[in-house]
Amino acid sequence: MSNLNKLKERFSELKKFKYINNLLQWDQQVYMPDGSIQDRSSLIELISKISHKRLISNKTKVLINKAEKINDLNLIDSAIFREAKREYEKAIKIPTDLVIEIAKTSILGHDAWKKARNKKKFTIFKPFLAKMIELQKEYADRLDIGQSRYDTLLDDYEPGATSEWISKIFNYLSKHIKEILNKLKNSAEKLDQSILKKKYDPKKQWEFSLEIIKTLGFNFNIGRQDKSTHPFTVSLSPNDVRITTRILESFLPACLFGSIHECGHALYDMGFMKAIHNTNLAGGASLGFHESQSRLWENIIGKSKEFWHYWYPKLQELFPENLKNYSEDNFYKSINSVKPSLIRVEADEVTYSLHIILRFEIENLIFNDKVEVSELPQLWNEKTETLLDLKIPDDSKGILQDVHWSGGAFGYFPTYCLGNLYAAQLYDSILKKDLVLKEKISNGNFLDLLNYLKKDVHQYGRIYHPKELIKKITGKNLNPDYYIDYLKQKYYQIHSIN
Repeated sequence: MSNLNKLKERFSELKKFKYINNLLQWDQQVYMPDGSIQDRSSLIELISKISHKRLISNKTKVLINKAEKINDLNLIDSAIFREAKREYEKAIKIPTDLVIEIAKTSILGHDAWKKARNKKKFTIFKPFLAKMIELQKEYADRLDIGQSRYDTLLDDYEPGATSEWISKIFNYLSKHIKEILNKLKNSAEKLDQSILKKKYDPKKQWEFSLEIIKTLGFNFNIGRQDKSTHPFTVSLSPNDVRITTRILESFLPACLFGSIHECGHALYDMGFMKAIHNTNLAGGASLGFHESQSRLWENIIGKSKEFWHYWYPKLQELFPENLKNYSEDNFYKSINSVKPSLIRVEADEVTYSLHIILRFEIENLIFNDKVEVSELPQLWNEKTETLLDLKIPDDSKGILQDVHWSGGAFGYFPTYCLGNLYAAQLYDSILKKDLVLKEKISNGNFLDLLNYLKKDVHQYGRIYHPKELIKKITGKNLNPDYYIDYLKQKYYQIHSIN
């Protein structure tokens, strides 16, 4: 076996350890009994320990050094080597004990977060969050690959991203979003969501969500959907992808758009070319690119006129009493009602990015040592009032609403907003290739769009990094104007604004 093949085998094995870890965490959030948390924590600690030790072993070092001397690697092998070296060089800076402690704190922290959120008390979660922040600071200090700690953390989720680059984009975006919001607020067209807040049978919601994602291309032969407190997607291989959603009886969009969002992630993970299935390239180009797929399907497609021209008659059949007096246009406008809200996952398209900017700004302060953990709830509340003009009634609707920090995912949130930007730019390029794509969607043909995404995005996995991939597909660097123009065109039309 060649040195390159030995390296591939090594990282294929390490990838499988990640899949095992993913399975344990999926089960924790979907089926695991509450009393099993300590034993589950020990299992994840063990997997993390074994995986990290193998990654930083001398054998891995030798294989990388030998592979580095190979000339004329093809595109896939070159990317496999690049990612192997990148992962190894990061890992050797991190002690195994720190990896274990982060894994353990993540499991216990998730359990504490659930309890804190249910009881609306930040104090329950506070010690776990404080510990995770200190662990992440140590992790970032040891890696030390960015201009700041936060840059180092961002690089784990969006390779090449910096807080300075993101700040420029977010400041520009925030300015334009607020301008759009002011115009919508002053328009004569006043929309409401009352149609969405009637009682909708949970069983029927569930069945409808399954029908939709199957039609979008979700392959139930290699995937499944379950329920969890916070919707998520996890890959156990490109041939085993799990998604979850949540159902609220009195708020139809939670299940409906939660399922479509996670389906977008799953379609990406199911769409890698077979040549990279058992390699370290079987992942998204970045979390920003992963979010581009979920946000594209959830919002650009799932909340479009064309989508509901096809699906609304079917929804009316399921809920005739609720929807008998509402036209397709009524429903379309309701799901696109714009009003600042407290909960990120329930936010409309226009205000959603403001939720992300809030989290980005707070994370930046945390890792620049400019705020104490005890001050975070008040800071969250103040920024919510500044950005969204809303007051937080309790911690469950403020700092405790997201699961991410319990697992140490600092630097993750900005990728949601970057995903919106990538999605708008990608969709614009697809529409230029297929001038009748919207008509196809209106007739229930979603597979042509999926095939474009497979060809341009999904198949490559992590062969390209995000800045390289967006330019390869669209011929341009990431540009927030595509998203701003998309919002203006859609919402000004809804509100009859010239």
